[in-house]
Amino acid sequence: MQFHLNGFRTGNPEISEPSEQYNTSSNSDSLPNEVDVLVIGCGPAGLTLAAQLAAFPDIKTQIVDQKSGPLLLGQADGIACRTMEMFEAFGFSERVLKEAYWVNETTFWKPNDTSKDKVVRHGRIQDVEDGLSVFPHVILNQARVHDFYLEVMRNSPNRLEPHYCRRLLGLSVDTAACSAGGTRSGSSGSIPRTKDR
Repeated sequence: MQFHLNGFRTGNPEISEPSEQYNTSSNSDSLPNEVDVLVIGCGPAGLTLAAQLAAFPDIKTQIVDQKSGPLLLGQADGIACRTMEMFEAFGFSERVLKEAYWVNETTFWKPNDTSKDKVVRHGRIQDVEDGLSVFPHVILNQARVHDFYLEVMRNSPNRLEPHYCRRLLGLSVDTAACSAGGTRSGSSGSIPRTKDR
């Protein structure tokens, strides 16, 4: 909280004030004709980018995905300690640490030399080397991590929500605007055509 700048505001400080862009939009499921950034796909990379851009009220961002809704089951549940550092920047690392399984060491097994139908522990090593990060390597369902990103987007000034059941059908780029210096104020482009599945 920056009381000296903004004064005291009641409510949850993690939920930003709605931006003018959000307040003037129709808030329907239809896509606008023009955006600054269109993110295609609600995978880890798409959600990371959309969550970051959602923090900037002046950037008109939309995110679309061909799936019918948010991910329900994880496909890649391991979270490296460097990724945890990124989650710290988004403000949800503590929640991940609270819910996740911490991988502290790795154990190796091999067939028993005297009895081949049994296995024996062959070795054990520390999972993350000392000094690599203040965060551990953890395991948490990928869908839960996506939930955290979606919450960051919903609480952003633009209240960004994905548009599901959309596929990219085509894209046109205004090359004249791109060659004119590529400044945001001087460029224009239309949102790619999308189709409901």
